[in-house]
Amino acid sequence: MKRCASSAASTITSSSTCPVAGAPASSTTIRSFEEIPGPSTISRILGKNRSLIRSKKSIAHYYDWLVDLHKCYGPIVKVNQGFGRGYVVHVFDPEDARQVFASDGRQPFIVPLQETTQRYREMKGMNPGLGNLNGDEWYRLRSSIQQVMMRPQAVQNYQPSRSIAKDEEQDSACNFFIVQKDINSRLRFAFPFYKYFSTPKWKKMVKLEDKFYREANLLIEEAIQKLRGTSQTEEEMKFASLLINRKELNDKDVAIILLSMFSDGLSTTAPMLIYNLFNIASNREAQDKLRQEVNTAVDRDKEAQDKLRQEVNIAVDRNKEITPTVLSHLPFLRACIKETFRLFPIGTEISRIPQKDLVLSEITPTVLSHLPFLRACIKETFRLFPIGTEISRIPQKDLVLSGYRVPTCTPVDVNTNVLMKSKALFEDPLSFQPTRWLRDSTARHDFHPFSFLPFGFGPRMCAGRRFAEQDLLVVLCRLVQNFRISHRHSPIEQIYETLLLPKGCCDFHFEQL
Repeated sequence: MKRCASSAASTITSSSTCPVAGAPASSTTIRSFEEIPGPSTISRILGKNRSLIRSKKSIAHYYDWLVDLHKCYGPIVKVNQGFGRGYVVHVFDPEDARQVFASDGRQPFIVPLQETTQRYREMKGMNPGLGNLNGDEWYRLRSSIQQVMMRPQAVQNYQPSRSIAKDEEQDSACNFFIVQKDINSRLRFAFPFYKYFSTPKWKKMVKLEDKFYREANLLIEEAIQKLRGTSQTEEEMKFASLLINRKELNDKDVAIILLSMFSDGLSTTAPMLIYNLFNIASNREAQDKLRQEVNTAVDRDKEAQDKLRQEVNIAVDRNKEITPTVLSHLPFLRACIKETFRLFPIGTEISRIPQKDLVLSEITPTVLSHLPFLRACIKETFRLFPIGTEISRIPQKDLVLSGYRVPTCTPVDVNTNVLMKSKALFEDPLSFQPTRWLRDSTARHDFHPFSFLPFGFGPRMCAGRRFAEQDLLVVLCRLVQNFRISHRHSPIEQIYETLLLPKGCCDFHFEQL
């Protein structure tokens, strides 16, 4: 696969000074790539922990190593990846991030999110997946699912079918991802012997992947066969049905998208749920405010539906059947429909009137649209507990970042996870303050738009973002509505295993209200 375009006709793009660390570069003098500061090898900055490449303990603290890079060298750092793999440039300045993403174009190039997974899938004749593709093939797959996965109104159609569940198969899948992420992270910093012959770690990786895909493929193939035999309108179709019926997608495409939704949900959304529960459990005042907000939103939604049901029943009782006369006596129903068109103008179902009172746990799209504090809590958790360490790019033209020239095709890691805890960008950055995200709060202040990018940016933004946000909203709604949540152990921390995963006891106490 062609990773990057020719640099013969490269364009120079310059950034402004960095507000985070280091001395500002001259706006007129562009320094060479060789002058970018940084350690000569990936392990030099570790000091006594020089064994990053070999030591599981050191790899687990990769995030701390990035923080040290920023402190030691400033807003831009050049690191030799070793083993002949060239340099990667780490940037810690939101203005540099702006410049990197401004150069994206229609098809941003990235380093594969998981090279081991990419190699396994290609070895098995599978689609590598969005996170491991570049160029035209990535663009074809991404554009095919854009409308289905990225529009908020489209994702809301699947909300009623999502619920909390627990079984042994899910526990087994979670254990698989714990081991798989650990192996992935260790292979990332080692010489890639597995590309030339089967190493013990690679064999273990393949065995784990074989088991997961064998079981997951059986479920997906069974679901696809069932869906192919049903006739549904587009409004009635579930997510998998819409994928199957898209002519741009073949069976391999559909399978890898569904597999990715399942695997990414376990590896990213599940840890984020743990981080959110920890913050909510550790901040009783915020938890009480959340519960009040959820109950108010649910009660408001229930009151509106009760009023609507009463109006319809009175009109029908008067005429015994739904006639034009009945329809002429339903002003509140007409008002509800009008308001629904305003809130959800495209692709949103209007549910039938329930035949019995709503239970408190019913969380509708209307309820979710009235939860600003819960959304602020989730946003603050993404800031305090970022799931990734960087947003990577392989620029297709020369850039100037923090006053240094970065040549075409040099991998650049935008380390937004470090920016999100910067004192220069966020007041009291290590404390949980959801109100900093509320528009009408006195605690709110303007943030640099490139200092907080939990789902990435631009065409490469996480395709499952809307589903992840909806999952967190629905699950947290149901939990805070019915339970008082507490965490009676040491604070949860993060360790690096390809992603930043929870470290510590993740047991929570749920006291039913």
